[in-house]
Amino acid sequence: MGDSIRQEFVRQRTLRGTVTVCGIGLHSGRKAQMTLRPAAPNNGVVFRRADLADAPDIPARHDFIVDTRLGTTLGSGNARVATVEHLLSALAGTGIDNAWVDLDGPEVPALDGSASAFVLLVEEAGVERQETPRSYIRVLEEVRVEQGRHWAALLPGEGYTLSYRGDFAHPAFARGGQAHEFEFSAGGYVEQISRARTFGFLHEVAAMRRHGLALGGGLHNAVVFDDYRVVNEGGLRYANEPIRHKLLDAVGDLSLLGRPLIGRYRCFGSGHTLNARLMMELMQRSSAWEEVTGVSCAAGASRRPEPAGRLDSLTGLT
Repeated sequence: MGDSIRQEFVRQRTLRGTVTVCGIGLHSGRKAQMTLRPAAPNNGVVFRRADLADAPDIPARHDFIVDTRLGTTLGSGNARVATVEHLLSALAGTGIDNAWVDLDGPEVPALDGSASAFVLLVEEAGVERQETPRSYIRVLEEVRVEQGRHWAALLPGEGYTLSYRGDFAHPAFARGGQAHEFEFSAGGYVEQISRARTFGFLHEVAAMRRHGLALGGGLHNAVVFDDYRVVNEGGLRYANEPIRHKLLDAVGDLSLLGRPLIGRYRCFGSGHTLNARLMMELMQRSSAWEEVTGVSCAAGASRRPEPAGRLDSLTGLT
């Protein structure tokens, strides 16, 4: 197991205090207030729709995914919370296992379109180490899902590494490269991944808005490309910022497994739908993974999983 994980993330962690932010949803265009609060060990990350009757809870778990079109949406009953991946990426990237997320709207605020503002919120709240050991999911066998030419896979490995390779037909991507690999650590995540903003193409904006998407998007919270270049006045934060943002998304999506991974994530042109299918496939193949505790995983102590049931909530994802 990698030293970075062993040293930083052996026991569960939560927020030390409470922090609140307001912002506009990337797709809904609706203003929402979001409050992050500490939570008890083994609580996980749970969203609470404070604006709805009885304030329903929506756990941040893969079996609560209800939509993956241009973002990951979670749901429980009639309650929904959309575009959760950037916040969840920041929480995973800073090692937060347990938190309440109170939200008075249907979508997590986009803020600047990356995870950096959420990282700053975690830093403002502070981090509290809890006494309960953290559990990990260790990948034992390769699991792979495909959609046309695109694919995503989880493979056995030490530590946690993520690699993305894209195939965007745009001159700006050729200049910055279309591949990036990241070995997970809190410091590495903040420096290499967290500041990468979501992105889109100018010729797609009108069609997206006709379908009720990107209503809150703009140059203040997204990288926008015309046919030749980046439209944003300040340019890119990284030469391959869109590729790094895809890794940011993957960190957030894969955190919906409910426990950090020990293994390697590899993909070609993957997105939220393939990430969701990959998690479902992993959980359904009990021979492909085991659960290990943070205090003993270096010694190999483990618990074999029970066979996972089918995750019907993923049926029909686009």
